[in-house]
Amino acid sequence: MTAEAPPPPGLWRQAMRSLARNRTAMAALAVLAVITLGCALAPLYARDIARTDPFTSNVAGSIMLDGQETDIMQPNENPLHLGLSPIGPTGHTTYLLGADSQGRDVAARILYGGRNSLLISSCAAVLCLFLAAAAGIAAGFFGGLVDTVLSRLMDIMWAVPVYLFAISLSIVTVSQGLRLGPFVVEADSLLIPIVIIALVYVPYAARPIRGRVLALRQAEFVTAARCLGVPRWRIVLFDILPNVSTTLVVLGPLLMALSLLAESALSFLSIGVQAPAASWGTIIQDGEGLIYTRPMVAIAPGLAIVLVVLALNILGDGLRDALDVRDTARRPS
Repeated sequence: MTAEAPPPPGLWRQAMRSLARNRTAMAALAVLAVITLGCALAPLYARDIARTDPFTSNVAGSIMLDGQETDIMQPNENPLHLGLSPIGPTGHTTYLLGADSQGRDVAARILYGGRNSLLISSCAAVLCLFLAAAAGIAAGFFGGLVDTVLSRLMDIMWAVPVYLFAISLSIVTVSQGLRLGPFVVEADSLLIPIVIIALVYVPYAARPIRGRVLALRQAEFVTAARCLGVPRWRIVLFDILPNVSTTLVVLGPLLMALSLLAESALSFLSIGVQAPAASWGTIIQDGEGLIYTRPMVAIAPGLAIVLVVLALNILGDGLRDALDVRDTARRPS
């Protein structure tokens, strides 16, 4: 009597094995993990290592460097030594990357700002995927008038430039807050940039989802379910959605990268994250006036944005190759 062969691994297990063999994608995932962990430990760094408050002005303060007391704000390096500039990178745990124009520790602010930037971009990506999945599945599966209305609405949103749309929404909500019936969201709440960025990118995610659903609607297992009289909601939940989930997973890192860029741009324009909170965009804005004297204030958060966006794109490519979403429609194992 021969032993039965073990069942083949499911789609997700195969995808994880394929992704684990992709060294480039794993390196990108490691970079994201390190940056996320560093931002999560921002309070520990500020309290126990840098021993500074990154949200309190310290223009009249001083620190000990190599046994000497050094002012945070120092005379400009020009022939007349007029004006003051913040201290540059010290190479020590205190003011590792120097100070900004308010005498605040740039390294600590970057870690705190990264918490907000990563939180906003990840939450906006998840919300965008939820809204895009609802719109794309409804348009692709039900067709007819539903498809026409949703597609035209997506076309209208698609026609408006992304940042112009986001800036318009941000200006209104930042000045007045957001009122949804009995619920009121204050102007300085992180929910406002999350909702705005999610809405802006819904058309970009809904279109590929709709296309995927249009292909799945013609698949044999969906046709068989219809012939058996299976309710539409069961077909959507148990046949369409599991097959669309691969597309959602692949779109996730790309949407998070786009959301991070949008959040940084809005915060740089002072219509994103509001003071006293910080994000990488607001720190770049703080360093705009110091670009010639203390460029590290703007360069450091810019490099953090580049690293995260690059890592997310590489990870997205790895997920796409592992899941092979370009293949024909198939039921999950």
